[in-house]
Amino acid sequence: MRDHAAYVFDLDGVVRDFAPGDADPAIEAALGLPAGHVAATAFRTDLLLPTITGRRTFDEWYAAICAALEEVVPEPARVREHMTRWREHRGCVIDETVERLETLRSGGHRTYVFTNGTDHVPHELELLGLTRLFDGLLNSADFGVVKPDPLAYAAAHRAIEADLGCVVARTEVWFTDDRDENVAAARDFGWDAEVFSRG
Repeated sequence: MRDHAAYVFDLDGVVRDFAPGDADPAIEAALGLPAGHVAATAFRTDLLLPTITGRRTFDEWYAAICAALEEVVPEPARVREHMTRWREHRGCVIDETVERLETLRSGGHRTYVFTNGTDHVPHELELLGLTRLFDGLLNSADFGVVKPDPLAYAAAHRAIEADLGCVVARTEVWFTDDRDENVAAARDFGWDAEVFSRG
C-alpha cells in the first residue's frame, strides 16, 4: 500500500468490539424483556440521532433509554440498577487493529478515529487505552452530522487539514469502516477507502 497523509479508522467494529462482555442478555433476562430489546431501544432513531449529532449528551441518552425501558418492564424501579452494567460496558479493543495502528505510528504516520459517536467517546478512548493511538478524534457529536452524509466527511477532512496545518488532497486520506455504506460514501468523497474485515 502506498503511503498516505492520514490514516482514518472507524471506531465501533474496527477499533473496538462491544460483543465480548455484552450485558444486554443478562439485563433483558433480569427485567423480563425479549432478546434484543435493550439495543433496539438504545438505537431508536429518536434517541440515538440527537446524541450522535451533539444535541444530547451521553448521560441524557442513557437516562432516555432507561425511561423508555421503565415504561415496558414489570418492575420499572429495577431498570437503572441493571442498566448500570450497560453504561459501564464500553467495549474492548480489537487487537489486530491496535497492532496495525501501532505499526503505522511507529512509522511516523498520522492516525485518526472517525466515529458516529457521543460526547462520551473521549472518555471511552481513555478507558480502553486507545487515546495514545490517534492524533485526533473525528466525532459526529462535534460535527453535528453523521456518516454516511458527505458533510460528515467534509468536516472530518477539514479537521485533518487543521491538524496537519496544510491542504490535503482527498486521495491522500486512507479510511476503513465495517459498514459498506460508509466506505462507499468515503470513496464518493474522494478518500481511498476499504471495508474493514477481521483476520
